[in-house]
Amino acid sequence: MSYAIIRNANYKKDNLAGLYKHNERKNTNYSNKEINKNNSIKNYSIKQCNTTYLKAINQLINENNLQCRITKYTNLACEFIITSDKEFFDTIGEKETLRYFQTAYNFVASYKNLGEKYILSAKVHMDETTPHLHLVFVPVIQKKSRMEILFKKLLVVNIGKVKIVIDNFKMLFTNILLKMVLI
Repeated sequence: MSYAIIRNANYKKDNLAGLYKHNERKNTNYSNKEINKNNSIKNYSIKQCNTTYLKAINQLINENNLQCRITKYTNLACEFIITSDKEFFDTIGEKETLRYFQTAYNFVASYKNLGEKYILSAKVHMDETTPHLHLVFVPVIQKKSRMEILFKKLLVVNIGKVKIVIDNFKMLFTNILLKMVLI
């Protein structure tokens, strides 16, 4: 039986350049031997980031008047890697694989008002052994201050909250997986 897989990773300022280069395939050499550069042309973006992740985060902070104190310990971005097993994707074919990743993107973008605008990039890698989606987002929450003025604040990622998203994702996608395989 196939499983929906979602993994979360948090990134600080110093890690963003390497993450961007990997996801956007800007490197010339990779230590990951599963990357077939000839198939990189099959990779596609559900949401394209037209600049580096750090520049996009700074732009997001400025445009939305996000109040935050950034230190070298601050998680500026999170990345969900979403996939299943190779046999699942082989079984459902290319068209349903596209739908699987689009549905995953839609789920994350709309979950608890995360908001599509806080998603920096959503890149599907088809050039490795198993297709997967790299979904990079800025963890933003909304709170009310004592004066009841709504403001936004960068969230230092709470593992418990991420676990809830992941658990809900797994429940939704277990049903979707069953439907895709049974159709």
